[in-house]
Amino acid sequence: MPLRSRLIAFAILFAFGIEMSGIGSAEELLYEPDVVVVMKDKAFQVINGKQLENSMTNPAFSLPVGMDLAILLRNEDEVAHEFVSPLLMKAEDLEISGHATIVYTLTAFGVRVEPRDRVMLRFSLPEASFDRFHFWCNLHGKLLTDVMRGEIFVLDAKQSSK
Repeated sequence: MPLRSRLIAFAILFAFGIEMSGIGSAEELLYEPDVVVVMKDKAFQVINGKQLENSMTNPAFSLPVGMDLAILLRNEDEVAHEFVSPLLMKAEDLEISGHATIVYTLTAFGVRVEPRDRVMLRFSLPEASFDRFHFWCNLHGKLLTDVMRGEIFVLDAKQSSK
């Protein structure tokens, strides 16, 4: 009997762990990401969202201000990567979904994403007219010559008056 109880407890914990380790498809459907950033071949690739020119050599994308935003991070590599940016220090109501480790530096904040995991970042941005933020992998992108670096442009689209 004790062996059976241990097996049942293990099965429950195992099932719970699998559910908590990634983002469920229902959550992905509920919050369609504004941007999808893929970490693959030790490089960032922006595959969804408002990509800017030269986004393959220097990944860059833009985000609007003053609304709920969602960035989906997908690590398709066999090693862990981090998504770190000073932008996340300015984000309001930051929610992190999925299996992630929080990463702090002196000037930035981010998450570590394990191999084959997905993490969703949901937040709002304070009002601003224009700003530019860098993002990098703290493991493979600390130096300016490293490939795991990119830029985020925050734009405030003013309504034209007619």
